[in-house]
Amino acid sequence: MQLDSFFQQSRDFPKIEVDGGFRFVEYRSYESAHRTRVWSESNFIIFVLQGQKVVEAGNGRFELTVDQALFLRKGAYLMSEIPLKRGVFQSVLFFIEDEFLERFAQRHADLLPDNKQASAAPAIRLHITSPVSQFYHAVLPYFDTPLNEARRRGLSLKLEELLLNLIAEPQNQGFALYLNGLLRSKPTIPSVMEQNFRLPLPLEGFAKLAQRSLSSFRRDFEQAYEMPPGRWLQQRRLRHAAHLLEHTGLPVTQAALEAGFRDASHFSHAFKAQYGCSPSAFRESTAAPKD
Repeated sequence: MQLDSFFQQSRDFPKIEVDGGFRFVEYRSYESAHRTRVWSESNFIIFVLQGQKVVEAGNGRFELTVDQALFLRKGAYLMSEIPLKRGVFQSVLFFIEDEFLERFAQRHADLLPDNKQASAAPAIRLHITSPVSQFYHAVLPYFDTPLNEARRRGLSLKLEELLLNLIAEPQNQGFALYLNGLLRSKPTIPSVMEQNFRLPLPLEGFAKLAQRSLSSFRRDFEQAYEMPPGRWLQQRRLRHAAHLLEHTGLPVTQAALEAGFRDASHFSHAFKAQYGCSPSAFRESTAAPKD
């Protein structure tokens, strides 16, 4: 599911469209959801108001409870959520475009780290102080308030204040380093591909996530991996599928889907060509011996 487009089109969740590269969404659910794959073409912050959220990003797993937050770069994630008190999961999401964050980083470059390091982490846990928590809760009344231009500008200023409060905390250095990286370079091809190889996107989609034209993406990709993107994607997805078959109890079809394949027949053919046996036979051959 493409998260940013879903919320933009849905009428089921209150949202505030703010000019200048970001929007707010209040999200509620009343049933547990387990390991839903989502992706977004926008960066976003999740702040939990009720319940529990689990986000799997790359090799990391983040558990969020009340008044905890996570910054996620645009890309793909696995998400689960559990309603707790009163049977409700509630969160506020802030979708923030690269351009807004780049303008912020340029305006406040003197407050960012002096070194040339940059964070390539897909997800960064945010340390929440009282001013930050107050901001998240202060946004809620705006969902029930008619927005005019003055209020939109006020929300833009509030978001900038939120970002300033975040980078003011030494414990949020990871987020400051991410902003620092926006001033220096585009994301690396390996960081984009390792996070998102399971997405069934055309090459144009991966190029967009990498902030490159299609021709630049192809050129930089071959410099990084010394092979065409299509071949790398198939090999990487097959390797991940093999890992799932060996280490999880997922059915073969589900393992194929989680690895990024959408055609079971194509997956089986490609898997046999790579490993010399069918996915089921591979699972049997790698299973731990029974006592």
